[in-house]
Amino acid sequence: MKIYLIKASAGSDYSKYKASTGGPPQNIFSAAAATPKWYKLDMVDETIGDQADLNIDADVIVIFMSTPDAYRAYDLASAYKQKGKTVILGGLHTHFNQQEAALHADSIIIGEVENYWVQLLGDAELGSLKPIYESSEPVDLSLLNPYPTDIIEPSTYDYVWSVVVTRGCPFKCNFCLVPRFFDKFQQRPIANIVRELEHLKSLGIEWVELHSDNLTHDRDYAMALFNAIEPLKMSFYGETTVLIARDKELLDAAAKAGFKAVLLGIETPSEDALKAQKKGFVKPSKMKEHIAEIKRHGIEVWGDFLFGFDEHDTSIFEQTQEFIKEIKVDKVIPHYMIPFPGSATFNQLEQEGRILTKDWSKYDGSHPVYQPKNMTVNELEDGIYWIWRKNASLKERMAAWFG
Repeated sequence: MKIYLIKASAGSDYSKYKASTGGPPQNIFSAAAATPKWYKLDMVDETIGDQADLNIDADVIVIFMSTPDAYRAYDLASAYKQKGKTVILGGLHTHFNQQEAALHADSIIIGEVENYWVQLLGDAELGSLKPIYESSEPVDLSLLNPYPTDIIEPSTYDYVWSVVVTRGCPFKCNFCLVPRFFDKFQQRPIANIVRELEHLKSLGIEWVELHSDNLTHDRDYAMALFNAIEPLKMSFYGETTVLIARDKELLDAAAKAGFKAVLLGIETPSEDALKAQKKGFVKPSKMKEHIAEIKRHGIEVWGDFLFGFDEHDTSIFEQTQEFIKEIKVDKVIPHYMIPFPGSATFNQLEQEGRILTKDWSKYDGSHPVYQPKNMTVNELEDGIYWIWRKNASLKERMAAWFG
């Protein structure tokens, strides 16, 4: 039996953002890593511009999707079903929109794939596929196989790769789906990570995303990880909170380990908005000194900024621009706060009648999909474009204007 794994993408701005801030996508590569060797396997990542092969000779098609790429996934599912293929849908959008996704597939998968993947493939081979495969139990990360490097070549990602370090997040930000998908914050054994990195280095891979939604939440674990990977002499980047700046010993260890860039969810200079989103641990008044401390260690800071919180009015744009200039981040990533279905934010906005559209293609961080509380939709659009134009490089502006 042959399986074809697809990371669907409609070419949305959200997909481009995810592709630019991470290596290979976790869902298709996790499924590939969990696939027993006796099955034939192929896969495609549409987020990097490739297109799924509608004529592939696979028996089972497994399509993973995020919300803005849902319609692309459904179109692919329809095309494959017309060819008599067995179609399975997964990903975050499937997880939080099960009834909708089930209309387009023979089966849907919910939760971490490793818990039921072998059973699912066996059932598919016997023609006894269940309509849903679901697990709420956390995966034992000590049992994870490394991402395969022989199906989609590392050169496809310019030799930038990704290694799972943790899953889940201890924080419960209202707009975020991560803590609602992963029931628990878990860490992978460091020895397993080191072995995988050693193999990647032997393939010529020097840049690796240490994949975690909060890399330094557990200080002891992070220190042990940085000390263990330092001898590899590789370059790393990852995501954590600005609280890392308060721990100079940890920053020293990260820099010595080859940690070159960090993505921070700075979000907004509005303390009221941060508190409302359960992210009050981020203190705008401390941001300048925190970022300066991180940069003193030779680590670039990429700042994620969100707009459209209920605490924002039109003054937030100039306020944020002044904040950006003051704190001196190396890369500014501005976009709408996206109320993904399944998040606490989406549920609240829907109850208040403020969701403007359920056209999922618009949930890409570049379109307003809800009515802001203290500004018009046009004011929100114009403000974000103004922020982007102020901070985008010439290359980025040319790409946006001329495709």
